[in-house]
Amino acid sequence: MLAILKNSVTVEEYNEDLVAFAQTIDFAALFNHIKETAKVECNFHQPEIDITRGSVYISFTSDDIASQTGAFAAILKRCYLASFSNGVFRDKETGEFGYWVQVSIRYEHKDGGSNGMEVVTARYTDANGWIFR
Repeated sequence: MLAILKNSVTVEEYNEDLVAFAQTIDFAALFNHIKETAKVECNFHQPEIDITRGSVYISFTSDDIASQTGAFAAILKRCYLASFSNGVFRDKETGEFGYWVQVSIRYEHKDGGSNGMEVVTARYTDANGWIFR
């Protein structure tokens, strides 16, 4: 699954090379790794490229997985996997483009509270593919 451009940029300046690179990243291996790590079955929504203040980001979320949370399913209104912090970059030393992302499990309680925690950190470059930690 490839990312799509979320908003049309008319006024803001940005690096077109970063956006072009972002549009080539295949997220299938990342999504499979996230599901294996979290031990859930779900679909992910189309990743979206967003440009804010000249920086390029790629965000994504999964379908609701609250029903797969065991005993917590009784108290969760919604639970999903999502990019929490991320960015597309160009390495100053090598000139290589890359993408890094922290993926969190986000949840909302039936009483209205919400929170989340990191489950996967990943980095992608054309040279190395996906690297997880």
